[in-house]
Order: sequence, then structure tokens, then C-alpha cells
Amino acid sequence: MPDLPGQNNPLYRVGVMLLNGYGYNWYRRDNQMRADDLLVRSRASEHLEGAAAHLRDLEGRYGSKYLPPPTREHPDADPQQLAAARQFRAVRERILDIDTALRGAPVPPDDKVWLRHRTELDTLRRLGECDAMLVAGAKELGTLVGELPGEVNLDPALVQQIDAHLEQIRLLLSRRKAILLGEDHDTHGGGFGGNARR
Repeated sequence: MPDLPGQNNPLYRVGVMLLNGYGYNWYRRDNQMRADDLLVRSRASEHLEGAAAHLRDLEGRYGSKYLPPPTREHPDADPQQLAAARQFRAVRERILDIDTALRGAPVPPDDKVWLRHRTELDTLRRLGECDAMLVAGAKELGTLVGELPGEVNLDPALVQQIDAHLEQIRLLLSRRKAILLGEDHDTHGGGFGGNARR
């Protein structure tokens, strides 16, 4: 068996370029971290979509029980019950708006200009830590909404609790953007704070 060509061999370099061009990871850590970034965000999105789906189910149950079809005697729905049903939809739409922002969040580019102005692995590491926190926040929200009973009404305290989780996720998305723009200089990784609260 002949030896494989070394890294200085032109054939080897062409082969690596072709493999990278076809999207192969080629065991590069930076590419693996990019793949992890996409995977982690998809997990966070699943939790948000689950919360929105559960709210849609709760809205349907509420409407079936408290918003019957109009009759001659009662042509209009009770305004209070109608407002409660609309609350389900409004909260669900806020969750889906965050989910859309999460799924559409930019990924780190792989070009020489970007690499020249970034410490790539450190940036990807901090991005991964931020995304892991996104998953944790989305999971907490998904658990909170998923455990709501079928006969629940969204009282102001519960809506405030949901909105607090959404605000945390929104701040993390802002931090994620700052990391990609090179405006977040927290090189210690760690918790949710400091630049994330700007």
C-alpha cells in the first residue's frame, strides 16, 4: 500500500478543497461547532413550537367551552370570555415571533475577511454557550406552558411569567448578534449577564 500524500502535496490540497466544497466536515473543529450551533438552535425552536402548539390547543378548548356558536338569543359572545380567548392567541403569537427570530438568526460566516477580524474558535465557543442558554430558556418556557391544565385561563400573573421567559430569550438573541458582530467581549463564557443585558 503506498503512503498517502502529505499535506504539502498539491493533490492533497485539491482533495481537501473539494471535500470542503461539498460540505464535508473533514474533522475540522470549527465546522463541527457550526453544525452544533444549528443543532442547538433547532432544539430551542422545538421547545418554543411545542409551547405554541399547547397554547393553540388550550385556546380551542376554551373556545369550545365558553364561546358557543351565536344564536338568536345570544348573537354576540361574552366580551370577557372573548378577551380571554384572544389572550391565548396573543401570547402564542409572541412565542412564534421569538421562534421565527431564533430560526432566522444568522450563522457565523466562513470567509477570510471574517476570520481575519475574529478569534474564530473563541467566537464559536461563546456562540455555542449562548445557544445552550437559549435551549435552557426555551425549555423552561416549554415546560411552563406544557404543564398548564386543559381548563386554564391565562391570568395576568401567568402572562407576565411567560413574557419574562420570552424577554430572557430575546436578550440572548441580542447577545448572540453582538457576538457575531464582535461587540460582545466576554471571553470568560459563563452566565447570562453583563453584556447580555445591554
